[in-house]
Amino acid sequence: MTANELVPRVRGALQRQLVNAILGNERVARQHGLLVTDLQTLHLLVLREDVRTPRQISEVTGMPTSTVTKLVDRLETAGYLSRTIDVDDRRKTVLELMPEKIASLQVLYGRTDDEFDALTRTFDHRELETIVRFLESVSDFYQLGNFDRS
Repeated sequence: MTANELVPRVRGALQRQLVNAILGNERVARQHGLLVTDLQTLHLLVLREDVRTPRQISEVTGMPTSTVTKLVDRLETAGYLSRTIDVDDRRKTVLELMPEKIASLQVLYGRTDDEFDALTRTFDHRELETIVRFLESVSDFYQLGNFDRS
């Protein structure tokens, strides 16, 4: 197959993967009394230690600050995080994850991670380097706002 013939297959496979991931995360969110956006924000906070304020969440996700405030309210009420005052700038709110509450999600995703790692190990080193390069490029593409252009 030529590269031109593979491009639509890659796009279709990625779109199917995104649909499956989003719907799977929606199910997990519902099981834990969350909205899928709440769950994805928790993922963001676990994955990115440099995102710890409501403003940073808004900047990274593109969500309006009013939406982020409601989201943080829900996560705080559910016990997944707490708000504290930044010791260096008392006007700023810092979000702290509650490890004991996050643990139930990590156990669930930990099992999935183990299975995912086993699947990943079926690819050789060169294939994995290509996959990483592709996925990082796709992530950068979406992060740059290319997904939601009007």
